[in-house]
Amino acid sequence: MNINITAVTPSKATVNGQPMAREYVETLLLPLLVAAHGKNYSGILQVAQVFAAAGLSLSASPEAARSYREHMAEKAALEARQIAEAKANAERCRVPTPQEIAEKKAERARQAQAIRERGERLRAQLGC
Repeated sequence: MNINITAVTPSKATVNGQPMAREYVETLLLPLLVAAHGKNYSGILQVAQVFAAAGLSLSASPEAARSYREHMAEKAALEARQIAEAKANAERCRVPTPQEIAEKKAERARQAQAIRERGERLRAQLGC
């Protein structure tokens, strides 16, 4: 079912080229379109997406509102997961710069020197 909603104003909405009262579209047409799809989740979602994109309320059909919210939440979760995976892959494949390599080498040298100095102090205390 192809639905085209244009020219939405506070009082009117044009559905498939036919001007209708906005209240009629939101309170009667949406539930009728949802009922026409029955248990067809993708059809209900398509209707809900068209109504939401046009800025119309989905409150007259709780099933359409719920399916649209669930779809948007799944979409947001998928995008967040893909972004996290992309960042993790970029970090995993990242090549350290020569400066970072030098800084790590210097840090390891500082730690090794600190360990040697501590060992020397302990040996000096014990008189070895």
